[in-house]
Amino acid sequence: MERRSILRFLPVLFLLFFLPALLIAAGIIPFLFRLPLLLLSFCATVLYCVYRGYRLGDLGIRSDNLAQSLKVNGVLTLLFALTFGLLFYFRLIPGPFYPALVVFIPFYLLLSSPMQEFLFRGFLFAELRAAGVRSAWILIVVSAFSFSFIHIIYGDWLTLALTFAVGLLWAAIYYRIPNLIGISVFHGVVGMLAVLAGVARNM
Repeated sequence: MERRSILRFLPVLFLLFFLPALLIAAGIIPFLFRLPLLLLSFCATVLYCVYRGYRLGDLGIRSDNLAQSLKVNGVLTLLFALTFGLLFYFRLIPGPFYPALVVFIPFYLLLSSPMQEFLFRGFLFAELRAAGVRSAWILIVVSAFSFSFIHIIYGDWLTLALTFAVGLLWAAIYYRIPNLIGISVFHGVVGMLAVLAGVARNM
């Protein structure tokens, strides 16, 4: 895998992450196409990773730190679940909201969350590092901002703020424990709870 200038990476970042979200937010692409676009971005990114010669380990697909990743992310997932439960108990969040669970839960847990983590943690970290970025803060903030930005399609500043905050947490965890499996489980469960609790009804 060759090193590359950060300037050569910026167009890739824009085309894969920012442009699709901007087109949906502007109404040029219908909102209903958001999930096919996510899948398209994922497939394009996978092909790009093959072209760039990334190894699976470079992208966070590894087993040597799997136990540590599952342990840390598992504990944090339980804490978030408890928080949602308390917020619902004290009626501080809308909930409950039940989308088409038979379709939603498998899709979100098995496809959407892992794809997003691959894009915004595995791939983005690998590309930034290949461009010579070593600062933890830059890696974490760029990852969180990019992840949050795609949620501009929902037209809700609270959603942007919340996704940026949780994006910082997930990026920080991935920086310390670069494994996509644990962080994808964390992402999937928290996102699912947010939707079911009525905090993120449009996801």
